[in-house]
Amino acid sequence: MLTLFIGARNDTGATTVKKAARFVTVGALVLATAACQAPAGTDGDLADDWRPLPSPAFEVPDVGQCFDGQARFSFDPRFYRATPVACERRHALEVVLVGTVDGEAAAAAAPPEPGSAGYQAAYAACGKAADEYVGGDWHDGLLGIDVQLPTKTPWGGGQRTYVCTVYGSATAYGTMAFRTGSLKGAMAGAAPSAMHCLDVVAEQRADGWYQHLSAMTPIDCAKPHGAEYTGSVIVPGTTLPVGDKLETMMIDACWAKVAAFLGLTQSQLSSRSDIHITWDGMSQNQWQSGDHHQRCFAMVPYQRKVHASLKGLGKTALPV
Repeated sequence: MLTLFIGARNDTGATTVKKAARFVTVGALVLATAACQAPAGTDGDLADDWRPLPSPAFEVPDVGQCFDGQARFSFDPRFYRATPVACERRHALEVVLVGTVDGEAAAAAAPPEPGSAGYQAAYAACGKAADEYVGGDWHDGLLGIDVQLPTKTPWGGGQRTYVCTVYGSATAYGTMAFRTGSLKGAMAGAAPSAMHCLDVVAEQRADGWYQHLSAMTPIDCAKPHGAEYTGSVIVPGTTLPVGDKLETMMIDACWAKVAAFLGLTQSQLSSRSDIHITWDGMSQNQWQSGDHHQRCFAMVPYQRKVHASLKGLGKTALPV
């Protein structure tokens, strides 16, 4: 479970190498130097009679193929061969890209690790393919992506293919959800997978706000709800900020995002005590993948759930 943070602000707002000894047994020396006649039907040259071993063949899925299963960190071809299903049936994953690790990363003895240039390149290509497949920025939807690189054994056998899948999410935390129907075009047009209003599952604080958020689940904006997605921001830098530094950075970034969503200046938002902001947490793995997006949300007090979208609300009262 990721952690969501609620924020408000005011206007002041040693290696030893051994050499291996080479030796030749007496019998081998005799065989190598004796002038004997080669057996009939042979040319006396053993080396050219060996057939090269065939390159290992790995079966990979097709773009648009759906699978009934959960995402795995590494790609194992057997996993995909075992669980393909029609997209009209209940499934979790949908393939949006079958790519190839290339460059220096492909020459390495092991698959790319999170944080490496090879891994980040695969993740970036995956994100771009997912955007094209769903018809919009997947970060703005109840969606997640998964990059599955070859495991060590297929990699050692020459496999350099990786597989990127997209999946639907049951919550704003990115909890994988099983679904029926394809996600192709899910962020285009009416965008059925877009994230909008959310029901907040949490305890109430003494000040009337939220603590210990455990989930934010999608809900019709016409029904009582406590939060709404307002857009994503990108955390700058090369090292994941932590603690107070991250909190300050996210309050500033999401404050601007939420204010624009509401149609207010940041100062005007600061003057409203009935709207706060929150954002989703970021793990080290996400940061190492090269994805520095954070999602921002507008929130209303625990006991003042709203019955409509807050987009363009401006200075008017909450639609409770």
